[in-house]
Amino acid sequence: MKEIARFSSRIEAETVAHALDQYEIPYLIQGLDPSHGLQSFGSATGGLVLCVPDEAVDTVRKLLNCVAELEEPPNSNLE
Repeated sequence: MKEIARFSSRIEAETVAHALDQYEIPYLIQGLDPSHGLQSFGSATGGLVLCVPDEAVDTVRKLLNCVAELEEPPNSNLE
C-alpha cells in the first residue's frame, strides 16, 4: 500500500475513497481525524492518509488529477 493523498477530515477522505469503489480499487484510510475534538493538535496529528495498492497508484493519481482539474476556475475567455 502506498500513500496517495492526505486529508484534514474523515468526510473528505471517505468522499474520495468511495469514488474509488466504482473502479473496484481497494483503499485504506489511516490516521487521527482532527475534526473529532483534536483540533488543538492542528497539523501535529497529520490528518488522515488515503493509501492504495502499489499497482493502483498511477490510476488513482489520474483520477485525482481529473477531480483537481474540474475544481479549477473555468477559463474566462468568454467575450
